[in-house]
Amino acid sequence: MRTILSAFLVLISLTAAASACPTITQGRQSYSVTGQYLYTPRSYGVVAGGGQYLRNCGFNHTGYVISQPDFSFYTSGMAPYGRLEIEVSQAACDTVLLVNSANASWFFDDDSGGYPNPRINLYGTSNTQGRIDVWVGTYGPSTCSATLEMETWYN
Repeated sequence: MRTILSAFLVLISLTAAASACPTITQGRQSYSVTGQYLYTPRSYGVVAGGGQYLRNCGFNHTGYVISQPDFSFYTSGMAPYGRLEIEVSQAACDTVLLVNSANASWFFDDDSGGYPNPRINLYGTSNTQGRIDVWVGTYGPSTCSATLEMETWYN
């Protein structure tokens, strides 16, 4: 009986941990934007980080995020633009980016924008037109203020 109860409690705790991982739901902040609007770089303030350790959620990356996306961007008019650049700047700590693109592909970056700033480039309308969910996380367990920047490019 004790073994069954222990197994049940472990199963419940694993289910709770998995449900707290990043989920594709409406972001805390939502914006409808066009490719033309994003041709001028746009900035969005955010508190980076959270309590969900990505490695515990099946991701092969180090970082901490919240469960719900920080942002959901509903994009349109992206066909003329070959690239959507998503990056973090002005961060008070080492940040990471987790993105679920419009075609439900996952992207992660740590320092492509130069330490401590992540940068992800999405190419093609299948990735860039529709709903894009963005998590701004931290490499370590603490949180900090940061700025998310988005911009379209013709290449």
